[in-house]
Amino acid sequence: MENFYTKDLGCKLCGADFKSLLVKKSKQAVTKRDSDFCFYYENEVPFYYNVFICPACGYGFLESFEKKPGGKMKESISPLAEDYCGERDNALAEKAYLRAIECAKMQKESDAILASLYLQLAWIYRFREDEVKEEQALNEALGYYIEVYEKSDLADASKVMYLIGELSRRLGNKEAVFWFSRVANDESGKEAMRRLARQAWQSIKQ
Repeated sequence: MENFYTKDLGCKLCGADFKSLLVKKSKQAVTKRDSDFCFYYENEVPFYYNVFICPACGYGFLESFEKKPGGKMKESISPLAEDYCGERDNALAEKAYLRAIECAKMQKESDAILASLYLQLAWIYRFREDEVKEEQALNEALGYYIEVYEKSDLADASKVMYLIGELSRRLGNKEAVFWFSRVANDESGKEAMRRLARQAWQSIKQ
């Protein structure tokens, strides 16, 4: 268990207190990174544990959830059979993210949170080499990132625009070039994003 630490949590839906494992990122060596910011690790996968599942009622959430669950949610979800407070494999991580997405939609969390949940779910499928489900999750993430760009007041939209371009590229959408060019030519954006966009743009043009 040297790769983990325990976090004390409280469920905002039923009020139960519980403990859940998180990965010590300092002990996890990154082996590579995909162009949509999916990291690969030698040992444990930290984002498998980002979603917390209340063992008492089955509520799934991120610490970044901004809204409180409504009372009617108690009638809509039920506890999950598996133990989500200990170590997780790919299958348990998938179920945790699906429950968090379900809860996030019910309590109308932000487009940004749903985009992130779907993107990480896509990574889970990528690790499993399930291309069909990965594509479905990427498509959902893309839709929410577009909503973020169009509806949110972003101080710096370069990362969101880059991800729209990158997910479009992965899904075979021609709009990828448009988004990469916007990021690359936006002098007000972050240089790291502009550099990634230029590289992606060039790779498509070749």
